[in-house]
Amino acid sequence: SDCSDLIGSSGGSCFDDERARVYFQDAFKYFIDRFGDESERNGKPEKEELFDVIIMDACDPMNEFVENLFKNSVFIHSFYNAMTEDGVFVTQIGRSPKGDEGGIDLTGVFKSAAKDVGFESMHIYDEGHTLFYIPWSYLVALKNASMRNRWYRSPAEIEKELQQRILKTHSGKSALANFDGSTMFDYQIPSRVYESVYCRLPLGETLEECDRHYSGFGPNSNLGSFDLSNPYSPIFERHYGELQAAKWKNHSILV
Repeated sequence: SDCSDLIGSSGGSCFDDERARVYFQDAFKYFIDRFGDESERNGKPEKEELFDVIIMDACDPMNEFVENLFKNSVFIHSFYNAMTEDGVFVTQIGRSPKGDEGGIDLTGVFKSAAKDVGFESMHIYDEGHTLFYIPWSYLVALKNASMRNRWYRSPAEIEKELQQRILKTHSGKSALANFDGSTMFDYQIPSRVYESVYCRLPLGETLEECDRHYSGFGPNSNLGSFDLSNPYSPIFERHYGELQAAKWKNHSILV
């Protein structure tokens, strides 16, 4: 929250920057009153400024309160309504699962939200620079599936855009301590444990994509067998990411 090194900032805490608007109030009430469905707005005006990005730092998702939070369609609807057409919603979803445990069942927690609310693409990644005792997991939900093209940009494309858009600093150091193009590439390919969790369904239930064998995929493989209308599929992400990496090795983009 220290913005003193950013050129153009008023210095000191980012919360004190003249461009920031800070509200100390119930986030549930803020979003539902302003962006909930008409029956939930409690007489508030419908015209509100929309957000390009919404970042939520949830509590420990292993407790019942946060699980119910993610299943609360009224609250999730208000987030969806609060975003622009290319809006992005980001939230932490707890510690990254290990290979010997079930982990976070996103298909259970977020399936209804994606289907009923309308998020068209969801992605999960692990981050180890959060100063927790183990890596932490995060979910990125895209309102519009067309934004997948931006999510899957190559490391070189990411680096170019960072140079063009990120604020410069007085010290000359990067304003992003733990992010660059190669880091984004790591985000694009989720851990295999999420693929296992995704396919771990009740006895007698199977997903077609989980029954197939994708180990033979190569740079010229046909992706048509994947259901691209599915908002969340770690199987697609893992193998699509591998295909992209193979192509990037042969088609570098100069910065």
